[in-house]
This record gives sequence, C-alpha cells and structure tokens, in this order.
Amino acid sequence: MSHVSRPSTADSSESDSELDGQNAAGADHIFIPGPGASKGELLETFKMLQVQMQKLQEENRTIKEENKTLHAEKPKQKWRTDAHDKLSVHEDIISIYAHKYGMMIEMFPSSDLLNKRLPDSPTPFDSTEQYTTASTQESAFLDELYRHFPESLHKVMESSYFSDLVMKSIPDAHANEIKKLWGVAGDIFDLPSKYFTNTSYDRANVPEIQQLLGVTSSTNLTVFGNWQLLARILKASLCGITSLHHTSSGGGAHTNSMKWSVRQVTPGSIAWAAVLAIFLLSPDTEFLSTGIGKRSTISYKDLFFTYKKVLVTKWKMKRIVQIVSNINNYIFKAARPSALDSAVHEDFTDVIDRALAALDMESSDDGSETAADITGPGTPTAAAALERHVNESISQPSLSTQWQHTTETLPGPTVNNVATNDGTAADLEDAATPHVVGAAAISSSGEVLQEAANDPSSTRGRSKKSKNRGRKAATPVMASDRTTQQTHK
Repeated sequence: MSHVSRPSTADSSESDSELDGQNAAGADHIFIPGPGASKGELLETFKMLQVQMQKLQEENRTIKEENKTLHAEKPKQKWRTDAHDKLSVHEDIISIYAHKYGMMIEMFPSSDLLNKRLPDSPTPFDSTEQYTTASTQESAFLDELYRHFPESLHKVMESSYFSDLVMKSIPDAHANEIKKLWGVAGDIFDLPSKYFTNTSYDRANVPEIQQLLGVTSSTNLTVFGNWQLLARILKASLCGITSLHHTSSGGGAHTNSMKWSVRQVTPGSIAWAAVLAIFLLSPDTEFLSTGIGKRSTISYKDLFFTYKKVLVTKWKMKRIVQIVSNINNYIFKAARPSALDSAVHEDFTDVIDRALAALDMESSDDGSETAADITGPGTPTAAAALERHVNESISQPSLSTQWQHTTETLPGPTVNNVATNDGTAADLEDAATPHVVGAAAISSSGEVLQEAANDPSSTRGRSKKSKNRGRKAATPVMASDRTTQQTHK
C-alpha cells in the first residue's frame, strides 16, 4: 500500500508558496509515494511529474518571450514619456496663446492644419490674395498661426499634443467668455437683463430680440456700422465686465488685454464679437465647438468665416479704418459718452446691419483699392437654419435682406462677388453684406455710415425718418446699371 510523505507544517507552507509562484497556471499538486509504493504507483507519479515539467517549461518560454518584448519596447516607451514631459512644460503657455488665438485670430481653427509645417514662402495672412484658392488660404492660415504663437513653441507645433491642447483650450475659453457676457448682455444690447441671465429664457419670442436677429427692410444694406455694440462685447471680454461702466478702458492685471498685451483689435476679434452677438440673441444655450447652433442650427462657423473674410479684404478702406479706430478708442482709451448714448437711442431694427459696413466700405479717395471676391462657404445658411427652427417653435422674424443685384431675397452667409477698382459705396455695401440672421444687430443704414466717417458721434438722436434721407437703397435696376458702368471703366 502506498502512502504519501507529508512535510512539516512550516515546510508545507513554504513549498506551497513557492509552487504557487512558479506555477501561474495552477497545476495540480503531485503527491510523492512513499518507499513502500508499488512500481505501478511510481511510474504513474513519474508520468505526472513529466507532464508538470513540460507545462512549467512552456510557461517559462512564454515569460521569456514577454520579457524580450518588454525589453525591446522599453526605450520607445521612455522616449514617449520624455517627449510628453517635454511638451507638458509648455502646456500653460500654449493654453494662454490658444485662448488669445481663438478670440483674436481664428474662432474655429482646423485641427488638421494645426499640425502642418509652415511653408518656406507662405501667403501673408493680411493679404487679400489669401482667399484666391484653397491653397493660399491654407498657406495664410499657417502664416498667421506661426506668427501668433511664440517662436519657442514652433518646434512642438507639429505634434498632436499641440493641436489637441489648442482644440481643447479654444472651446473652453469660448465657454468662459460667453458665461461672462451673459451677465452683461442686457447692458450690451440695452435690453432687460432677465433675457440673458436666464439662459433658458424664451428669447425667440421676444419682439425686440426678433428685430435684432432679423432684417425687416430692404434698405438695410450695410454691415458693421454699429461699432459700439461690438466694442462693448470686446471691451467686456478684454478689459473685464466692470469696464463697461467706466469711462476709461480700465482693466486690471488679470484681464485678457493685460495678459495678452493687446492694444488694438484685429479682423478676427471683430468677427468674433459679431458672431457672439448673434449667439447671445439666438435661442441657443450652448456654443458648440462644431460651430452649429444646437437649437437654431445657425452656422456660426460660416458667419465667422464670412465676416473675417470681408474685414481682411477691406481692412485698409476708409470706412473700415474709421470703424476700427473708433473701436480701439472705445476699448483702450477713454470712451466717449456720446458714442455710447447714440447706440442706446438708435432703432435696433438697424442695429447688428451696422457694426461689420461700414463694410459700407466706400473705396479710398484715390480709388486704388480693389474689392476682392468674398464669396462665403456654400454650406447651410444661418437664415435658412433659424427659419426652420422658427417654423417649428416660434413666430417667424424677418431673416434676410434684399439682395441688391436681384429681385429675390437670398439667404446668406454668402456675399456678392465684386471686382472693381472704384465702385460706389453702395456697390461695396452689397458685396460686404452677409445675408444672415443677426445682420440687423450689427449693421446700420447707409446714411449713418456716410456721416459716421466724418463724425463718429453724428448718429446721436437720429429718427427713423432721417435714416432714409440722403441716399436710398438702390433698386435692382440701379444696381445693374452701376455694375455695367464699372465693367466698361
């Protein structure tokens, strides 16, 4: 009769621990027969030991292969860790510059372009030629990107770490700025604050807001004339919300203008303010990184593209120079009470078809400036999108302006193609006017713009009737005649 030899309790525990550590697969414990065991029992035990040995050898080979793999990958993992640590050192400065970039330069940057190398001879970002082709747009985008971020970051700008951080920082910054603006939107638009402090308020059914979001007259043919409205938005964001109630630019050490050393506005920042003005008035409660309104389906991304394009192509024209000067003075110097008062007393039906025209944009005195092709992207328009939303849930406001070169009312955000060296102010107004929801809030009538070029405070106290005096909106026939004359010049 066979028997099993049993070690002491301590020895047994140690043996079990060793076996458990060596045999990860949990092989069965084999009992060794005693001296009196039969030959058959010994052979059976021997076979079991052989099987266990083979299992252990196989496990050992597997472990060795895993160790080889880990050893081979160790340098690569270390390099990745070191690279991430090296990039993370720049995280704070990248975030700061990304916040500034999203507000002053590009509201909706392309993540694909953020990783691209700067061309040897890029298209200048402030050149009208940048909109000639997709290639020149990309080149100018990179030129502006690399000029904005400091040279110390250029070596990391082709990494996915950089683009991921920028694409995360910009929406976060937008959310923070919008949260601040909600609290002072009543002061910005001269409307009851309850419309905005409660983001769920049914703004779509407020008549005053419907007027701001829609253009109700074919005479509203200009954009950007109500520069005071855009200046308030920019001042609140750059110098702090309390600066709206002071006569000086103010701004403490922690304001964006001080952190970024900003002393003047850019085409991107004016377009940014125009888009946020429309968002604040819209039914939307969240500004999505996709650039499309969740409730209104307004394409804020297309609006920004169109507004910035118009500003860049006409940045040196007399009217735009005057408006930019007024905005800079309002934000960064002592604000003129008359300028603020004029916006308060104006009819807001013409108001947000006034801050991006003086894109009324009369050509310069010597007629040397050329209005470029400024057709916006051909995606679903803001006017059509909001109209669908309105039809489903609210009474419909007027959502588009009359297109001067046709008898039809066309939706935006596309603007007319103009190629003229000395076109009239009205021609350039039409070319610059994005036919989109919100145009009424950021634009003005032609006469106010005409006079504003000479006297920024001349709009004060004007009645609705006086706005139509001096220059009437051209009829489609008149527009056609002007275009024909320019063609033969």
